[in-house]
Amino acid sequence: MLQEARRSWFYGLFAGYFVVAMVCSAVRPLWMDEVFQLVATSAQTVEDFMRNMGTTNPGAAPLGYLTQRPFVLAAGPINLWVRFSSILFSILSCWALGRICRELRMPRIALLAIALFMTMPLQFRYATEGRPYEEALAFSLLAMLGVLKLTENPSGGYAALTICAMAAAVYTQPYAILNVAAVILWTAIASAKKGNWRAAVLGPVCLVVSIVAFVPWYILQTRNWAAGIEQHGIPQFHWTLALLLDLFKGISGDGYLGSAAFLILATAAFLARPEFRWLLLAASILPIFGALAGDAFSDYFFASRQILFALPGLVILATLGFLELHRRSKLAAVVAMAALVGAAVQKDVTMQRPRENWPAAAQAVADVAHGGRCIEVVPATSLDLYTYFVPGLKNKVCDRKTDQPGAALISTIYTTSAELIAAADRFREQGFSPVQSSAIGGTTITLENR
Repeated sequence: MLQEARRSWFYGLFAGYFVVAMVCSAVRPLWMDEVFQLVATSAQTVEDFMRNMGTTNPGAAPLGYLTQRPFVLAAGPINLWVRFSSILFSILSCWALGRICRELRMPRIALLAIALFMTMPLQFRYATEGRPYEEALAFSLLAMLGVLKLTENPSGGYAALTICAMAAAVYTQPYAILNVAAVILWTAIASAKKGNWRAAVLGPVCLVVSIVAFVPWYILQTRNWAAGIEQHGIPQFHWTLALLLDLFKGISGDGYLGSAAFLILATAAFLARPEFRWLLLAASILPIFGALAGDAFSDYFFASRQILFALPGLVILATLGFLELHRRSKLAAVVAMAALVGAAVQKDVTMQRPRENWPAAAQAVADVAHGGRCIEVVPATSLDLYTYFVPGLKNKVCDRKTDQPGAALISTIYTTSAELIAAADRFREQGFSPVQSSAIGGTTITLENR
């Protein structure tokens, strides 16, 4: 009877989560990075695909784009179908997390860990976003599960499946290999101590094979990544206090309160002595420091999505910590969990408030252009965001060698003050003056007359 009740809760939890994720994905408009990904996903040639992916998203790998492509080609840039693959991989991630709990001989916490994982804003955001990170998370969790099974049964079959999962993870997002590497390191040391040398060696061999498999792509795309960083003016990496604050907020995805409660619960797991606490800690810490090291090496700015792969280990630790804290002080456990879940749900809800609406903005820009004005998009790289929805706008870009009577300065919420001032100065030099401004979907259109 108890087993049937747990199974009912399990199915009910996944069904409810699937419905919520579908609704949120359908309602919220696409944001800038999703549209940039669509530009590459919808490319007509391999050459365009490779160039667009490398320059619009430096560091990108192809698998997440290729997985999204059939849905986009079949249904077009409809919000739900752009994000549908992410929803499916989120379901797979949640299932894999539960299986990992069972593999670590903690089946009783699986349902609670899955529920908490579903709620975490850092996970839920990418579950409902047309980006590759949830897919990478799913493959990394499958790879972690494969490593754990490989430790118990060091066979060629498990090794092959683990290599496939790791290669898929790194070909979706390179940082996805970091939590798997931590698990491999821990299990290899543990197996060597027990004299199980076959298990100790197989894990590292799988890791090396998957990394070697990624080398050709890295060599092929390195130049595109560098060009993309320069072309888009992507911020550089800096070791600052602000970085530490961003890291602290980003660990849960829901700000200071949620992250504080999250880390308190994760730390509370060490009040007891669960057998695999160091494995989980390693799987949480290496993705964080590995991402920071990678950003510093490539001089690329830090973003919380890069530490998404630390989340599964921390969620399992936080679940263990809640149960241990509850055993010692029910009030402290309930307060900490309430603060975490309350902050997480609030963030999940506020994420649904749209700041951008690129189809509507593109139509507004097209209306201005078809009304006889040339357009000046600032920065110029943002032009692709509009031409994706309204092809032909590139023919309406201002030509500074001719004397257009009217123009329109197009800026977005991502346009920097320096870029906007420089563009306005160019218009003043050409004899233009602003006559009217309007805003729609995160885009500001300023009409200029000579």
